[in-house]
Amino acid sequence: MPFRHLSNILLLILILPVIIGAGGVCNAQGSGIPILGAEELRAGMKGYGKTVFSGERIDTFDVEVLGVLKNWQAKSDMILVKMSGAPLDNTGIISGMSGSPVYIDDKIIGAVSYGWSFAKEAIAGVTPIKDMLNVMNLNINEAEKGLEPAQVPWQSPLFLQEPALKETMAGRGNTESHTLNLIPIGTPLVISGFDQRIVRDMSLALERYGLFPVQGGNMSELDDVVTELVPGSAVAAILASGDINASAVGTVTYRDGKNILAFGHPFIQSGKTDMPMAGAYVYAVLPSQSTSLKIAAPTKIVGRISQDRKTALAGNIGEFARMIPCLISVKGAQDVEYNFDVVDDRYLTQTLVQWATENALLATERQTGDKTVRLRLSLYTNCMERPIKIENTMYEPHPTWFPVYYITQPIASIMNNNFKAVKIEKIALEAEVTSERKVAQIQNIRIDKRYVKPDDTVKLTVTMKPFGQESVTKIISVHIPPDTAPGSNVIISVCNSDISQALERSRAPDLFNPSSLEHLVNLLESTESNTNLIVRASIPKRGVTFKGQRLPSLPSSLLTVMSFSNQSGVSRLTDEMVYREPVEWILAGFEMLSLFVEKE
Repeated sequence: MPFRHLSNILLLILILPVIIGAGGVCNAQGSGIPILGAEELRAGMKGYGKTVFSGERIDTFDVEVLGVLKNWQAKSDMILVKMSGAPLDNTGIISGMSGSPVYIDDKIIGAVSYGWSFAKEAIAGVTPIKDMLNVMNLNINEAEKGLEPAQVPWQSPLFLQEPALKETMAGRGNTESHTLNLIPIGTPLVISGFDQRIVRDMSLALERYGLFPVQGGNMSELDDVVTELVPGSAVAAILASGDINASAVGTVTYRDGKNILAFGHPFIQSGKTDMPMAGAYVYAVLPSQSTSLKIAAPTKIVGRISQDRKTALAGNIGEFARMIPCLISVKGAQDVEYNFDVVDDRYLTQTLVQWATENALLATERQTGDKTVRLRLSLYTNCMERPIKIENTMYEPHPTWFPVYYITQPIASIMNNNFKAVKIEKIALEAEVTSERKVAQIQNIRIDKRYVKPDDTVKLTVTMKPFGQESVTKIISVHIPPDTAPGSNVIISVCNSDISQALERSRAPDLFNPSSLEHLVNLLESTESNTNLIVRASIPKRGVTFKGQRLPSLPSSLLTVMSFSNQSGVSRLTDEMVYREPVEWILAGFEMLSLFVEKE
């Protein structure tokens, strides 16, 4: 090889890193689009951004760098920019712009993603592109390795656990509205098929995630419209489709081949996820003093979102997410069925099914007045030959329909169990609604004898007062076991399901800690029915328990010592006998008395 050729090759090797590093760095995916790091930006630098203001046309707007907030959150910088041009001078920051790419000297610096409420000017925070590319790299690496999401302990969202917490949430939101914080730009959740009363509840629940519901239609003419997702395109994350629809709208920041980055901030920051991804058609931009927004609707699904991280959503075109088919049927004044597909997500599925069920009930039944509702939930999974079935009857005098939570919560328990990855193949929920007040109060109890012997049988008479009817009685025979301790007291409790479960949990809390998936399913399916009259007999036995361990066969001398022990964890050994008598009413009330076991 001639010397000059060798010297040219050596020269190329020496200067190649300089060429790559000069003026901007090519991204790790090798798309050829240069990036500009936050550390290279200076106040006054000007550039442009891309987003959709109408239809599917990508428009540009002007951008001026105001500065960089170093370490504004742990290990994160934030670029401050002032935006102008197009409609921004009148609207300020527009919800749905999240993810709009920003360029300086034709080099991408990041995505419009943060802002302030009630701001007079379109001053925004831009998530640096380097932080977003980390999410794309994570997505590519996980796809290559075939990683599955880790199973982590799950707790239901507090705002769905009790109705009163919705009011607390509302009050807390009012307090926070007086603070000026740099927060993620609100993401419009475009919904259709939902009753306005459910939309109000959705607003409170979604507020903490920066989401707000926007009622719109699911435009049939867009079903077959395929949107090419490129930087600046409107993008939608599909949560539900069918008789009800829900999709979160944002903007594509970056594309490398089939890999997509969007939003510039988290959706709900669930980590690895699986949501359908579609384009979006923007019908109009609605200016507002509080939050201007894009009125949009999704187009045809073209891919899937697989990462929901702090700095971005990442997805893939040509791959498709799995959704769960749902059927909700309501029988009452009207017989109606709702068919829809819901996203397969351990945080969102249960919540969306709950809202859909409440929506179905409100849309087909009267809002006020007495309502007795029988709910049956069937979950079809990939690991059980039969469906998991949960059912109960509830009385609801108000229009909140909060009892629905207690029948849909098992969806989250199954999806987030700590024993085995479970895929729900289908969800079916039936509701029977009657305009009756099917409730009764436990008034009193009587026994035929107060002093008993081991192996005796006692007749217990329970008097109940149904609403609008005469009192009725039930006679239940309670057997005193032969090994009941002479000289002890037997406590008889008569109650409804709620009190019975509270007593059971206090007596044996370990029974409610599932040790396997099968145990969890059994606990869910054996939930006490609200229409059961429950008699609990607490039977003292010879022996003690020490820190939950039963010691029934101690010698008399040791039993005496243990019984008078000065240390904690020692209690008398007791058993519980439980009798259930189905009735036609939802019960309330609690009555208790004692039987005396005669000494031998």
